[in-house]
Amino acid sequence: MGKVKLYLIRHGETYLNHYQKMQGWADSPLTEAGKTVAIETGKKLANTSFERVYTSDLGRTVETAEILIGQNKHSDQLAIRKLKEFRELFFGSFEGEYNEVAWSKIAKENGYSDNVEMMRNQPIEKVVDSLHKADPLQDAETFAAFSERVEKGLEIIMAERKKEDENILLVSHGVVIMHLLHKFAEEPIDPIEIRNSSITHIEYTEEKYKVISYNQ
Repeated sequence: MGKVKLYLIRHGETYLNHYQKMQGWADSPLTEAGKTVAIETGKKLANTSFERVYTSDLGRTVETAEILIGQNKHSDQLAIRKLKEFRELFFGSFEGEYNEVAWSKIAKENGYSDNVEMMRNQPIEKVVDSLHKADPLQDAETFAAFSERVEKGLEIIMAERKKEDENILLVSHGVVIMHLLHKFAEEPIDPIEIRNSSITHIEYTEEKYKVISYNQ
């Protein structure tokens, strides 16, 4: 049985990241600092030969992927496949709000002093659903809807497999990567922020996913 190695990269820092604002389906370009860090990540992966490259359909992941490919020594035939399934969680009417304002509201409505305390005491599915419930317009995505589409994206990747052994580059988003970590890690993962342009390595073999490393 072959092995698929998934290299999950969070997009580079964007202007909304820099301004400390909620950025789910909202989009903004990479900052100059974001581009610089993405280049460094690309250099780390320069000697890895990828069979396929995937991103979400949001510009910040595509921009990051183009930078990564530009650093790769085996990139001649690499084309980017955009899948909406790998979009970030939709924050509803919180999109564009300051992180501190939105997360303080959500945490307090759930009896916590701040989002750090909430995330240390609640599984990711409850945090996501708490965000949905706190959204005054109830437009924020539920965990059920979010997880269903992300896992559908993984199914698409595996269905497009052409070789027993493949290296796959997937540029996506913080909550997407966090969800996959919590789903597939054999041991509990402390609440962490997935850093911009960080590398998370997950392997798929014998119909099972295994987390090798994260936030590298």
